[in-house]
Amino acid sequence: MDFLIIIGRTLFLYVIIFLVFRIMGKREIGELSLLDLVVFIMIADIAVIGIENYDKNVLNAILPITVLFFVQMTFAYASLKVPFLRKAIDGEPTVLIHNGLINQKAMKKLRYNLEDLLMQLRENGVRKISEVEFGIVEASGKLSVYEFTENAAINQPKPAPIMTLIQDGRVITNNLTGIGKSEDWLREELKRHGHPDINGVFLCTLEDERLRIFRKE
Repeated sequence: MDFLIIIGRTLFLYVIIFLVFRIMGKREIGELSLLDLVVFIMIADIAVIGIENYDKNVLNAILPITVLFFVQMTFAYASLKVPFLRKAIDGEPTVLIHNGLINQKAMKKLRYNLEDLLMQLRENGVRKISEVEFGIVEASGKLSVYEFTENAAINQPKPAPIMTLIQDGRVITNNLTGIGKSEDWLREELKRHGHPDINGVFLCTLEDERLRIFRKE
């Protein structure tokens, strides 16, 4: 009889957790924010306790899972509207390599050691750091690598295919610094393209030395 209860509780909690994760949205494991990771771990632990303690009401497990679900959804929605909160939860991309040179200050700030950097360069098929035009550590911790085009000289760099300069009205200062540009330059370029207010810009990227600007809807 106990086995049937455990099986039933397991299947029931499986359905509940599946629905919770489904509503939270689709994200790859490597793209999980710290908040996502904490919530997922806690939900998993609560589910195990709910299955093992089959002598107690299963609602004792569902209640904290529901609370965590609403906490995660609340923070996820708030991070879309509050730039500081989004930065605190998800972090932001950082230029680690530019024109074959390593940004050591950025490495120290991220506590990113040289062995990790070299390993990720090898995983991207890069043999020499001097071959890297841009090496960007994404918010997920993954290193995106853009090499110089064939036969291109280091002193004649070509901008990265996509560099985010503004996201939801917030200037990505690290990316601006990484390409040697200032916020004043960005504001002037926006005005020239008919976008005087940064807060009204949903996304601004630099692609092939040209700005692509998307207004907020």
